[in-house]
Formats: sequence, structure tokens, C-alpha cells
Amino acid sequence: MSYRDSQSYLCGCGYFVGPTKHYLARVRLDAHTTILSSTSRTTLKQIFSNPSPDEIKDCLYTFPLFDGVSVVAFDCHIGSRLLRGVVKERSQAKATFDRAVSRGETAGYLEQLPEASDVFSTRLGNIPANGEVHVNITYVGELKHDAEADGIRFTLPTRIAPRYGAIPSNLSSSNVREDGGIKITVDASVAEGSFIRGIQSPSHPIAVTMGSTSASEEVEVAMHKASATLSLASTELEKDFVLIVLNKDSGTPKAILESHPTIPNQRALMLTLVPRFSLPPSNPDIVFVADRSGSMTHNIPTLVAALKVFLKSLPVGVTFNICSFGSSCSFLWPKSKAYSRESLKEALDHVQTFSANYGGTETFAALKATIENRYTGVPCEVMLLTDGDIWSQESLFSYVNEEAKKSKLSLRVFALGIGDGVSHALIEGVARAGNGFAQTVNIGEKLDSKVIRMLKGALSPHTTDYSLEVNYRNEETDEGFEIVERVTDALKVMLSDEKSPENPEAKESKTISFFDNTSRPAGQEKAPSADNDNADPFAHLPAISIPKFIQTPQDIPPLYPFSRTSVYLLYSSDIQKTPMSVTLRAKSEHGPLELEIPVEVLSTPGQTVHQLAARKAILELEEHRGWIYEAKGTDDTETLLKDRYPRRFDEIVQREAVRIGVRFQVGGKWSSFVAVQANDQVGATDEPNNTQASPRTMLDFEADVDKCESDEDMGFCAFDVEPSPRPASIAPPAQGADFCSIPVTRSASTRSRVFEYNYAAMLPQNKSGSRRPDARFTAVGSTDRTGGRGSVRGAPQALSSFISDRSRGAWADEDELSGFAETAAPPTGPKTDNEKVHAVIEMQDFEGWWEPSEALAAVLDVGIEGSRSKEWATMLVVKWLEVKMKGEGEVWELVVEKARAWLEGQVMGDDAEMKKLEEEVVGYLK
Repeated sequence: MSYRDSQSYLCGCGYFVGPTKHYLARVRLDAHTTILSSTSRTTLKQIFSNPSPDEIKDCLYTFPLFDGVSVVAFDCHIGSRLLRGVVKERSQAKATFDRAVSRGETAGYLEQLPEASDVFSTRLGNIPANGEVHVNITYVGELKHDAEADGIRFTLPTRIAPRYGAIPSNLSSSNVREDGGIKITVDASVAEGSFIRGIQSPSHPIAVTMGSTSASEEVEVAMHKASATLSLASTELEKDFVLIVLNKDSGTPKAILESHPTIPNQRALMLTLVPRFSLPPSNPDIVFVADRSGSMTHNIPTLVAALKVFLKSLPVGVTFNICSFGSSCSFLWPKSKAYSRESLKEALDHVQTFSANYGGTETFAALKATIENRYTGVPCEVMLLTDGDIWSQESLFSYVNEEAKKSKLSLRVFALGIGDGVSHALIEGVARAGNGFAQTVNIGEKLDSKVIRMLKGALSPHTTDYSLEVNYRNEETDEGFEIVERVTDALKVMLSDEKSPENPEAKESKTISFFDNTSRPAGQEKAPSADNDNADPFAHLPAISIPKFIQTPQDIPPLYPFSRTSVYLLYSSDIQKTPMSVTLRAKSEHGPLELEIPVEVLSTPGQTVHQLAARKAILELEEHRGWIYEAKGTDDTETLLKDRYPRRFDEIVQREAVRIGVRFQVGGKWSSFVAVQANDQVGATDEPNNTQASPRTMLDFEADVDKCESDEDMGFCAFDVEPSPRPASIAPPAQGADFCSIPVTRSASTRSRVFEYNYAAMLPQNKSGSRRPDARFTAVGSTDRTGGRGSVRGAPQALSSFISDRSRGAWADEDELSGFAETAAPPTGPKTDNEKVHAVIEMQDFEGWWEPSEALAAVLDVGIEGSRSKEWATMLVVKWLEVKMKGEGEVWELVVEKARAWLEGQVMGDDAEMKKLEEEVVGYLK
């Protein structure tokens, strides 16, 4: 079941008065994000009000973050007290918090929820009566590449700004302020020499400033800077905020070396690229796993349209099947069938019957059945399309990861998250485990082009044996020959029970006396100090040295064109050499692949690369992967550590995750942030080998499940909330629709309008033709949410936009905003480019050709004589798509490939004949 269809989850800062749960009123949310190239740093500032005349002993605050982000700072102001958090091992952090609260101190505890890596909880203790709670959280993350827009995609998950819940009448006093609202500011910068072409949001109306950021004081316009702002009067944000930054060379390969500002001799390297290579497609078995649960009601029409394009675009030679799932799952055929005219027709007829009638969302069972039902010995590509969430993510990831390994990389899983309430941890995690990639499409965004990109990824041949080599200059010789070091060679580590020249007494044990005056009978041992939070919970484990490099991900996943890949190296402090370049290698059935990237050494020390690397390394360990799973002892190069210490290996993994988290002050499943008064006295950590990154690189989260008898009590972000009271002047939305507090005028069929401003034409032009170089203006859009049976899901009722210059008051002309509040005409045929392309694809024959017909002529808006041949009509459609429908290229690309392959066969490879046919139809289109 999708969260959106559950009323049992409530968001906000909750506390108990007896058996009743209440919620603090949230009066303000400010989110500020700085995007630098392909990384982001976000600070969330949230203010909650305690209108009660009584002190609140224990308050729980729950919310999600985007999967894989690294929380690096946490502090809270409770009354007049400022508390800064530091990272400790989870049980130690919780004990510190409990003791501080029992002493009557204000305290905070922040942790990642064990069941999901994108859900976090904070406990706040001893909140003063009639006071405010200010919670500040800072996190960094790497941004995904949006191939459709050819830009970088930033997502602020919906439940970052949850409604605080229904405040009981006895707490709704006049001192609860609700007029603060939400403000989201995103500042983007790219390297000088590049430039930002535009900023767009497919989810919300935004104000866009080109040429400067919100913090800029310069009057001069800088082409490599831009800013976007969203301001709402309500403290609700009912769907993910998505922003796409369009900039030149966003996918250019880069290798960046960063030195840590406070940890001596600590360095980290980030390699990031958006691959651009082409290999001949393969002919795998492809299975579409389609979510048809009840929550998909409003997404079924879009899903059906996308699957039609999917099926039409399959090449001859593949086998395919469709698995529909919800509470149960079923297959179109018992086994996948070869792609043929008959199987295509049967599949299209089947898809046309889709409805959201499968109940809940049992993702694990559907994927398990799909994997077990596949052909063995044949590459299998699984395409998961879902809008749902599951809590048992770890078991799903483990299963997919093990199956992918057992298949020797012949199994890949791709995931597409659909809708506003999808779990990013779910889709990203299952794609990581299955060596595929994940994408997300919000309601109103085009789905079909993203599905086509997934298909292109599935058709790409399997590449294996990825490796990363670090190249150094040999400073000891005049010739300066390169020294090449393969990262995986560093995975031989020293063990405490391993005898070697460096550890000659490893197996020598101290003699124990038969009579020791310090020993005590059982039950009379000296109890450990109650205030000892720093006792090592892993002292009983064998010591393991840290390798020279920690590469994360340890196993580099397959690279796919137009899908960003990032790899990190955490150096040990023993390595002082500075790398010249890194070389990425892989193998395919068509030959080896290789790319050498020069290393850029940052002149100023920083923490961002270290924090991103640390979080990715921790996440791998949480998902049963990472360097320690591949490590071996120096005395036994054949036995993995997990086989040498099978009984203790889970604890060894946990210890390594805690070590990384504490060293770099990054939270995770096994390490939490605790904020108590004592932190300001003793510093960031009591561990001698770990240095606090900065006064604000700390964080904490805790879900208080002890008091919770239901999901509602746990306070998890409810993915359906009651709408806020609407102004009397605004009509209520259609039944089943969400309500947005922004007044927006639109009809159910209005298509998305998000302006993309390139730098040459990004400034508003008045009627005289002049442009203001300093103008600020708004990119505003509404989204297409037409659901089944004519219902509208989440359709706002009116559109309010503003276009302003902060300092000079420049305004756009009214005609620049025309069309935003249009009334839909009765459907008389395909109107938009996307609809026309879909209509043309529907007419294509299985083999790839089009029949000349009146229906085809009507869509192309040309006259076609009945005497024309199929070859002529097919070339006409191909050129029409390539010339007039360039913006829909992601939708028709594979369709055109099939058509051209058919044409090549018809002219028997005669290039002159093909060129003659092409010239004829191009003239006809003119």
C-alpha cells in the first residue's frame, strides 16, 4: 500500500500526554541549498511552538531525507539553550541522551530509522513551557543527472515539510503562530568558463534569478550563477520539490582531490561522470514489473501509455513478459515469449486492460517471483515501475544483491519511482543491489521518455570487471615515470591474531595466575560506571587494520549512458603522494573500455568530498557490501574475513560503519547524533583518533518505538494529510484531489508549462524589444494530473505567479504569462507534440513500417496520396519525427531505429536509394 493512501501516518513533532499524542505547531520552515557542480549542501531550519503551559518531557520529530545524503550538522535551540550534536555509536548516544533528560537537562537525539535509510527521527527532551524549538539540520548529497533536460536534478523530499498534524482544541491557543510559512532558496554555481542555461521546476512555481545568487552583492551578471526561490504562506509542502539546473558540460568527467581541514593528512578523491559511449545492443529477456496496487489509480493512464511506447520500441530478437503486482502478482505468460507480431498484439491488448485492482504493494514477492521465473543462462533485465513504499527494505536489498551475484552479473534490476510519495531509499537501494539505475517521475512529469532511457540501459551489453587505478608521478627519477596503483590490491589487511614481522607477538597470551586477589565471585564484580558513555562496545572483536584506500562503491556498478556515476576514495593518512590521474577500466564482449581523468587538487581544504564518501561507504556496509566484504588477511590471501570470522562478522561490519561515522561525523544506521550540554565542554568526541569536522558537523535522529503501539504513534511521515483550511474565496477541489494552498487556475487537461531560459534569451523582453540584464522573473508551471474516469488528482484551483526584480522592480509583460490559465478544449485528436508522437507510434507496424493512410496524414498535418508506398510513408514519419518532434526524441528514438532498420532491408543497403527517398520526403514536409 502506498503511503499516499494511508491515513495512519502523521508527521510532525509529537509528544504524549498520558495515552494521547499531541503535536507541536510548526510555524516556520526555511530551506537553503547551495549547488556546486554536481553536489549540494542543504540547511533546514524549522521552528516549532509549544503552546502548552507545561514542560514537555519527551518529544519525537520524524521526517525523511533524500536517499544517500550525508547529514553533517545538527543543532537545536530549546528555549534559551543551544545544543550541538556529535556522532557516537548508537547505544552510547542513546544512553547519553537518556541520562541528560533524567537529570532535567534539555537534550536532543537524532538517528536514521533502521527500517529505511531515508527516514530520520529526532527526540527532544525537557522542552520549556510556552517556548519554541528551533531544529537545524545540514546535509550534503550528490545530484542525479536528468537526461531528459540534460541537467542536474535536485530533490527536496515532500516530508521535509510535513504538516504538523491536527492540534487538539485544548492546545490550539492564540499563541500558536501559523503565518510563517515555507521558504526554499536554491543557489546554483558552476565553474567559471561554464554557464547556467536555465533553472526549471516541474513540481512547483518558482522565482528564478539568473546571473547571481541570493547571497551575491555584485551588480554585474555572472553567467555561472543562478538562484531559485519558492515561498508559501502555509507550512505544508504536499509533494517533493524538484529543481533542474541546466548548465553546460554538467556531465564532463571530473576527478577532485580534497584535503580535510582538521584531520591531519586525511584526503579524499571523488570521480564523477555522465558516461557517453555506445555499444551494439544485446537481446536479453526483459520483464516489466508493473505496480497495479490501489494507490496507482491516478497513475494507470500514464503507465499504460508508457508501456505502449516501451513495447513498440523493443527490438526483434528479445524475449519479454509483463508481471502485474499488488497484494499478489501474475504474469502475462508463464514464461517470456519471443518478440513477434502476435506477442506484441497480445501484450498491447493486455496493457489496455490495466486498472489499479491488485490491492496492496508486495514488492518483494513480485521481484522474487520474477527472478525465479526467468530463463537461466540468458541476461535478464527487470524493470520495476512502482509508486509504493515498503518497510522491509533490507531484506529486499539483500535478496536482490545475492541473486545478482549468483547470476554472475547476468541479472540487472532498474527501478522507476512514480508519484509524489515514493521512497527514494527503496528505488535507489533496489537499483544499487541489482546493478541497474533508478529514476523518479513526479505527478505531472513525462514518464514515457524515462522509461525509454531505462529500456536503452537494459539493452546495453553487460560490462564487467570494473577497476580503478591511481596514477602517480615518480618523483625519485628524472624521467618522471608513472607509478600505477590498483585500488583493489590494497584489500590485504593486518589482523590482531595474525603473526607477522610487524606483529610478532600476535598469538602470545599473558600468563594468568590461579590466585588473583583482584578477582571477585560471580555477582560481586564491580559494576561499570553509569556515566561511562565511551566504553568500547566492540572491544571483544579482533583488531583489523585499515587499507591504504577505501573505495566506495567497492564494486563499481555498470556505467550507463546519461546516468551519473560517482566513485570515491578515502585515503589513509599514510599516503602522502599526490595522484596525477585516475584510470577507469572495464570489459565488454565488444572489447575493453577505458577512460583516464586528470586529478584536480583543491587549493582550499574542505569536507564535502569526505562527507559524501563516508556516507556512501557506510550505506554500502548497511546493505551488506563494501570493502570489508572483500578484505583478506596478509597471512591468508585465500580466505575472506567474513569466512575467517563468521560468528563475529556482522559486528565487525557494524564497527567499521561506526568508525567511519564517528571519524567524519556522519550519521548512519549504527551511529547517531546526541546533543547535550556536555558537548560544549568536552568537544566533538572523546575518541583520540577522530577529529570533529567543524562546530556544526553533527547530527541525531531517534524513533521512540518504546511508547508506540501503532504506526501512527511512531509519528512517521504520513503520506496523506488533511488539507489545511482553504480560503472561502476558493472553491473546493474535485473529489479525490489533493489541495494546494497556492491559488492556481487551471483545468484538468492543462499540460505542464515550465519555462527554460537559456542565457541568450533568459531575460524578459518588453513590447519595445529591450531586455533588462538585471531582471528577476518567475518560471511557473502547472502539471498534467488527469487520472482515470476523468478525475483530477492534486489539481490546484488557481495559479498565482510573480515576476519581480528585488532591487529595481522590473516586471514582465502580461503577454509573457498568457496561456497559464487556459481552458481545455474538448478532445478532438492529438494536440500536443507528445500526444502526436504517441498517436504515430500507435500506427507503427511490428516490423517498423507505417502504412500511408488518412489517419497518419491527419496527425502529420500533410496530404498523402493513396499511391504512396510503405517505404515512402515510413521515411516521411522518420523525418517528421527527426525534424519537427526533436523535443520528444527520448520517446521516439528506439521507434525510429526500428523503422530505419526496416528501410535498410527494403533498399538492400543501397545508400543512394535511401538518400533519394529521404530527400523526397524532406521536400514534401516543407
